[in-house]
Amino acid sequence: MAEPYQIRSDFADEIISADIQSKTYEHIEKKNDYIRSNYIKVLCDENELGKHKGDYVSIECRDLDDHVVRENMIDAIQENLQHMSDNMHVTLKKILVVGLGNRFITSDALGPQAANEILVTAHLYEHEDPAYLKGTRNVAVLQPGVMGQTGLESLSIVQSVAQSYQPDLVIAIDALATRNIARINRVVQINNTGIQPGSGVGNHRMSLCEKSLHIPVIAIGVATVTSIGAILHETLEVSGEEKQHILQKIQDSNYLNLVVTPKSMDDELKHLVYIVSESLNRFLHPNYEQL
Repeated sequence: MAEPYQIRSDFADEIISADIQSKTYEHIEKKNDYIRSNYIKVLCDENELGKHKGDYVSIECRDLDDHVVRENMIDAIQENLQHMSDNMHVTLKKILVVGLGNRFITSDALGPQAANEILVTAHLYEHEDPAYLKGTRNVAVLQPGVMGQTGLESLSIVQSVAQSYQPDLVIAIDALATRNIARINRVVQINNTGIQPGSGVGNHRMSLCEKSLHIPVIAIGVATVTSIGAILHETLEVSGEEKQHILQKIQDSNYLNLVVTPKSMDDELKHLVYIVSESLNRFLHPNYEQL
């Protein structure tokens, strides 16, 4: 008998529907008029969520076109980046920001485009008077591209740069896959467990994490795609058994893992890039808004 079709998701909170605690993870949900946040602490390596041990925060909104909503997203992301780095006991003197993804594919371009908007100061810290740089931190940015462009694993490139730059923290930005259509371009996940480049499009590469880099890592991921299988699972109005039978039949044709993104992706990407880069700049540089 064929194995049941498993819907792929990069988000830790997508199988949780209530505030519960189990032996393997803890979960708290908070809401206001503009956003909903889910806080998950995975306690064990073996867990129902299939995620690495660590902390995960998802921040979700309904309407990217609303300026107030975008500002609430930025504030929440900045606040959670600060809390996560504090809990990791990270010294924020030198930070390497890594924009993962393919800048030539819209649904995968979030990482490189957000990285383009980060205020880079590492070169100034080598030569300028420290008083001139007050209110900023030493920040470098890397856009390693994808293996099809460079022939190299992103991890290898990041490892080489990190060895030279010696950052206290690596922040990796990437596109992720969601199992819920309504969450595409509406949810950001922050974690301290790292990230696998290409995970959003099902092309998993070597993971960027503290174990592989020997440097603390915070990952920021945004849902920009979903799969055909996730769409069918969500929209088929049949019983669970019949739905699984249909999915298993289609699975044999390898169509279920095809990834899709909405036609509004071009416009919404601009908002997502602004939200991620603005929250990062405010987190990285204490006086960013006054610079």
